[in-house]
Amino acid sequence: MSTKTTKTPRRAVDASDVRRSGRVRKLPAPVYTTFDVDDDLGDANAKRKRAKRNAPRAETRGTTTTSSAARKPSAPASANSLRALDARLWDVYVNYLGLPIPPPPNDGGLKAAVVRALSPVANPKFSKMSGIQEWKNCVALYVNVGDKHGNTYDNVFSRAGSRISWFAQPRQDADTPVIRAIAKTATMDAESVEDARRRAEEGEDAAPRYLDWPLHLFCRMEGCEYVYCGRLKMVDFEPNKRPMKFTMQLLDASLLRGSEHFLGLLEI
Repeated sequence: MSTKTTKTPRRAVDASDVRRSGRVRKLPAPVYTTFDVDDDLGDANAKRKRAKRNAPRAETRGTTTTSSAARKPSAPASANSLRALDARLWDVYVNYLGLPIPPPPNDGGLKAAVVRALSPVANPKFSKMSGIQEWKNCVALYVNVGDKHGNTYDNVFSRAGSRISWFAQPRQDADTPVIRAIAKTATMDAESVEDARRRAEEGEDAAPRYLDWPLHLFCRMEGCEYVYCGRLKMVDFEPNKRPMKFTMQLLDASLLRGSEHFLGLLEI
């Protein structure tokens, strides 16, 4: 069971940390203001994961530990699994940035609602328990930022909501394929928010070609729908810790600040 923390006092941040930009379709102009720099927001499972990290796992036979070099390659993805499908990232970016993704009537599957929005096929195979989803063209992270009482967890939004810390699973290391996919974003050049905004408002020909960005964030309060929080870029990580801690930049933060749903995630 997660140990919950109390809210910390609000502290102002330097306005220079806030990147200025326009708006995405269905979002008002961005709001350039200050938020709680040190508010603790995060995944409800993070502390439970930490409790399992004590020692490296030993193999069943002998006393040697399983190294990344000895790790078996992943089995080929089935045709209907997420790893074999290209997520419809542009559709979700245009229609849901800063907005909750509701499930169909009479269906309470909140993660399934996100999968339906992303998937190019009906009823793809996916794990309902994992907070990390691997698609053919991206990785999606699912994060619970607090419970219904306003208590918070381990992951932390900072710099006016433009960064978030995130913890990998205890069994993962720097050579795990999904971790490598996350880490490579640190050296990638992202499409600018300005180009993304223009494309959303005026169509695909209004800005340079949109490229599938490989890392995306979906956040929610306990029991609520997931809000699409856009693209993530790795800033730093601690590979020798278990679980590994990552610091991520929200590339679309200046647009998200025009969303009351995103602001609600920050104001726990």
